[in-house]
Amino acid sequence: MSTTIPAFHASGFSRAKGKGDVFIDSRKDAASSGIFHIEIDVHFDPAGADNYPAGSLLIKTDMNDGAKGVFIASSIELINSYGKLNPTIYLTGQCKSDAAAAAPLRGCRYWVMVANNSRENKGTPDIVGFCIHDRNGNRVAYGTGPLKGDIDVAPN
Repeated sequence: MSTTIPAFHASGFSRAKGKGDVFIDSRKDAASSGIFHIEIDVHFDPAGADNYPAGSLLIKTDMNDGAKGVFIASSIELINSYGKLNPTIYLTGQCKSDAAAAAPLRGCRYWVMVANNSRENKGTPDIVGFCIHDRNGNRVAYGTGPLKGDIDVAPN
């Protein structure tokens, strides 16, 4: 039996900036608008001065089947992107929230994906997906759908 060290996940050159709303009809009811809002401004350049990914991420949720409130990234631990014609970015890290929940949300972690399918809201909309879990691994909020707005992801 040999001892192995887990593989590290290294970030690659990536950049995304923009904002918008995603409406999901099935996540709308009498108490929920069915919308999540995202604002993102993140970057990482392995050849640059920063040793780690940096930036800001905010997700505001108002959907059934999940906590409602604002989630703000407190760290960006991994960021990667790929593609030239419709660059796609993935990021993950820790977040804090004021979301209404049965118990205070602690140890939240997020995962976000943005596919930049169009420039200037022409043609196919950008797609955004996210999932947030608490420290026990319970899903707190999630959603994926077409963005009304624009998030520019740098081609890689």
